[in-house]
Amino acid sequence: MIPAERRADVRILYGDPALGTRRLYRQALVSAGYTHLREFETLDGFADLLHVAQPDLVFMDVEMPGGNAIALTNDLRHGRLGVNPYLPIILTTWEPQQSRVRQIIDAGADDLLVKPLSTRALLDRVEAVGLKRKPFVVTSDYIGPDRRRSEARGGSAIQLIHVPNPMRAKLAGEPLDPHSLQHEIMVANEEINRQRLRASAFRIAFVAEQIVPVYESGLSPDEGTLTMLGDLISSTEDIQRRVADTEFAHVGQISDRLLQAARQIAEQGVAFVYGPEWHKPLELLKTLGEAVLAFFNPDRDASALAGEVAEAIDRFRARKAAQNAGEIPS
Repeated sequence: MIPAERRADVRILYGDPALGTRRLYRQALVSAGYTHLREFETLDGFADLLHVAQPDLVFMDVEMPGGNAIALTNDLRHGRLGVNPYLPIILTTWEPQQSRVRQIIDAGADDLLVKPLSTRALLDRVEAVGLKRKPFVVTSDYIGPDRRRSEARGGSAIQLIHVPNPMRAKLAGEPLDPHSLQHEIMVANEEINRQRLRASAFRIAFVAEQIVPVYESGLSPDEGTLTMLGDLISSTEDIQRRVADTEFAHVGQISDRLLQAARQIAEQGVAFVYGPEWHKPLELLKTLGEAVLAFFNPDRDASALAGEVAEAIDRFRARKAAQNAGEIPS
């Protein structure tokens, strides 16, 4: 049983457009001992509110007026909002359609609560995030709590990252030093950055290996190919941002050349027609993609990396085939 005085130390920021719902949350939280509360009814000025409140936990409705709660969650996870990208976030919704749930998951929220929700469910989820929070994972398009089932983690090369969680420390009665917290955030940021660079580099090689043969075949690229080329461009831009002003800044020059070739091809859209003038740009997609992948995996053999890319492509194609056959959902 967590002593009430420990819960009272936890700073909770919660929002809902309905006054009655906010009152319900407050009553439930205060009754459980969480008294350090601050509520909001709109996302207007949310960045300033984060700075002032310095919460240990945020939960809010997906349909908050004045902004986009899902986009704000994604911005926070990617370090574009606030000072702690690892702030626990619980989102609530009345409409748990599959597409909406996928958006929430992809944004990096810790949990999703479907309304109407009981006060018991609310308190259980709050303490689960505080005491049993999942470690983070990083891919080329995701930063956030690990969503995989335990059996799906077996043999995975994706590293689990235990991120700072002041709420857990407060509930456990552990000392919490602000300077130590900032150091922990900085260390976690560095690890997240390393993992994201590797993931983005892998994504570039993964995409280039698939789309270059399509373009060289003389066939017009379909929407799937164009989408993958867009992924390659996004991953390369992500690397550019992350290596700026670091010891890896020279990789930005390789990224510049890669982006120039990729954007040149993308500008043609479905009207792309293969000819001798496209041989060099397409070759650059593969060779520079392989170079970036090797750079961010200096301890790995090139043939082993190529094998991992090939295996990932086989898994991707098998999954697409199963989806097209209706064996698994899209």
